[in-house]
Amino acid sequence: MDTGNQAEVGLDVALMAYRRVEREQELPVPALVRSGGVPVFRFHPMDLPHACSVSIEIQHGRIEGEIRNAYHRVALSDICGAWFRRSRNSYSGPVNATSEKLTDYVKAQNNATLDALFHGLRTLWVSHPYVLRRAEIKALQLAAASKAGLTTPNTLISNDPARARAFVDALGDKQCAIKPQLALGVTDERGYHLPLTAILPPSYPLEALAAQAHTIFQPYVDKAAELRCVVIGERIFTARINSQAYESTRIDWRAAGHREQDIFSLPDQVKASIHRLMDSFEINFASIDMILTPDGEFVFLELNPNGQWLWLEIELGLPLTAAMADLLTTNYARRAERTEGAAAVDATRQDSQSKAAHVS
Repeated sequence: MDTGNQAEVGLDVALMAYRRVEREQELPVPALVRSGGVPVFRFHPMDLPHACSVSIEIQHGRIEGEIRNAYHRVALSDICGAWFRRSRNSYSGPVNATSEKLTDYVKAQNNATLDALFHGLRTLWVSHPYVLRRAEIKALQLAAASKAGLTTPNTLISNDPARARAFVDALGDKQCAIKPQLALGVTDERGYHLPLTAILPPSYPLEALAAQAHTIFQPYVDKAAELRCVVIGERIFTARINSQAYESTRIDWRAAGHREQDIFSLPDQVKASIHRLMDSFEINFASIDMILTPDGEFVFLELNPNGQWLWLEIELGLPLTAAMADLLTTNYARRAERTEGAAAVDATRQDSQSKAAHVS
């Protein structure tokens, strides 16, 4: 962020809501947005209440306001697009708090302000934080994908050993895949690691598994390859991952650092179903994982509404950063067109009035 003494950012700005420490994949986007002539204001919710301020004003039924940090301020009405990147409502807390309850009070007030900010900010969101929460729920993803026309595996999410046993037994000779609902790292006797998809051993005591945490149970789907689809607005970019080339990636391609991949084109029917799925969650960006079976069938696994994607641009040359920058500046371009159009109309009107006055 450029330094200065409360410099004003306007007229249009792309708002970036981040955690203070972010992965490298976000870094190219703000630079590319700026290169298109659109200022960027980077907003870190965790900077509240000390390093930034949020003001919201309600007059005549309109919500206005501004966000300030040490260097800049931006009016809410000037924000043409907002990218919500993995941010959580976490704050540094009050200075010299005298009690835990006081800290909780300040955090609750900040949270209420962010709720008002996010709900009151009428702009293009990639994507809105409150629709993101719904889109992250695996059960809703699978149901919505099926309704959108995508093939999905029958699924059980449970910690009931009896229900788990009945589900596994109903598969007969088919293998059962188990996976977590959330991609969260854990620390156990093996150290820190990310639980991945695994095949349930036939002799595994389901009582022990189900009693620990809710688990996703699905019939294992045979793979010719795995697909990572990145949806940015109306565009879908797809990579085909040859996960079956190595034993270490046969069950889950994330299990090893090496992978073979190439650019893949989805059938139009599958693309249409993906767009219907995105519309059902009211999101315009997601990373989607699918399986391409040996029979040529496309099977939906999951959707990550804030998933990683820069590695596909680096390794395959897909123009994902440019696509994201284009999406974030869509409203900027439209506003510019409207402004130019209005200026042209005014110029024509003034010219007509001038000619009329001259004739009279």
